[in-house]
Amino acid sequence: MGPLGIILFVIALVASIMLHEAGHMVCARKAGGKVTEFFLGFGPKIWSFRKGETEYGVKAIPAGGYVKIVGMTDLEPIDPEDEPRAFYRKPLGWRLLTLSAGSLTHFLIALFLLLLVPLTWGIQSQDVSGKVGTVTQCLKTTAGSCGTADAASPAKAAGLENGDKIVAVNGVATHSWQDVTDQLHKGQPKVGADNKPAGAPVPVSVTYLRDGQQQTTTITPQVGNISADPKKVQLGLMIGIQAPRPVYQHPGFLNEVGNGFTGFGTLAKGSVTGLVDIPASIPKLFQATTSDKPRDANAPVGVVGMASLTGGVIQTNGYSGFLYYIASINMFIGIFNLLPLLPLDGGHIAIALYEAGRRRIAKLFGRPDPGRVDLNKLMPAAFTFLVLFVGLSLLLMAADITNPLKYPS
Repeated sequence: MGPLGIILFVIALVASIMLHEAGHMVCARKAGGKVTEFFLGFGPKIWSFRKGETEYGVKAIPAGGYVKIVGMTDLEPIDPEDEPRAFYRKPLGWRLLTLSAGSLTHFLIALFLLLLVPLTWGIQSQDVSGKVGTVTQCLKTTAGSCGTADAASPAKAAGLENGDKIVAVNGVATHSWQDVTDQLHKGQPKVGADNKPAGAPVPVSVTYLRDGQQQTTTITPQVGNISADPKKVQLGLMIGIQAPRPVYQHPGFLNEVGNGFTGFGTLAKGSVTGLVDIPASIPKLFQATTSDKPRDANAPVGVVGMASLTGGVIQTNGYSGFLYYIASINMFIGIFNLLPLLPLDGGHIAIALYEAGRRRIAKLFGRPDPGRVDLNKLMPAAFTFLVLFVGLSLLLMAADITNPLKYPS
């Protein structure tokens, strides 16, 4: 699934980028502007063709895409015959719509996918009441199926079975799967990077219901999935139980559409939170590139990491999970692109609003039109942001390669 997942991710990402640029192009043309270039990639031209007044093609550096709109900025000359169609001459409403069209396209992609999943597959639900979905037969120390040399998992040895509902751990009542896992890990020794506990595991008393009858057993957690490479295992003590797998249901058209819009709001909130948390996570990224410790699951991830996680997403949650994953990426890109910083679209939107605001104030006080903002004065700030962005991207790539996240994370 690894190569296929990466291929599907690349296709989805390229499609999202080009739809983003297409959004800018369509709005610019509707406003009467002139679009001269529409390219995937940057740098030297590999292939292109011309249709009408626009050249379409592919360039050598696959780091995104762009659309060239005449008069978008005053940093390049405009032919006299194109001056009436220059972008800066268009009404403010059309300019704002054109500038925000890329992010709006990402939001529409996300919403479309979030509606497609419930309408096609149904709404995902999962029993997280504390019911055991699967009891692992053994905690493997090698690859493959359980063998005669592999001891039974602690849960199997203690007599737990699929379908048992855990209602208490060490006498503390549990009402959800989160309660169960919290209580099972409470008081257990920490496990280091060598996957060895810093002390003896603590036996736990587990009370469960089976066929309406309450029973109690004692389980001692063990380290499972031992590997020479700690990056390839889930560190911690385990007893060998898993929650029931998610299932899909079709509760009706309105419920499924409502679920899509609810998911849209959830993704938007999560994207904003993740964006705010990026600065604080940068030190962890430096540590991730030089440390043998598993990477923090809450750390940001770059394009390389997102591509490598795709296979795990599909394998665990199917293609519906993949579409949700792509929706979340589009949501984040759309919000990030609206930051009021050059060279992002949000920076150009901020400048357009500033120009309109000071023009209105000047008119109110009978002063002459102050004209357009001199972008040359803003170039140092734009260049600084670009350097920081490229630096962060390279740091994320290094962390994704040297200490990749494992799905789920």
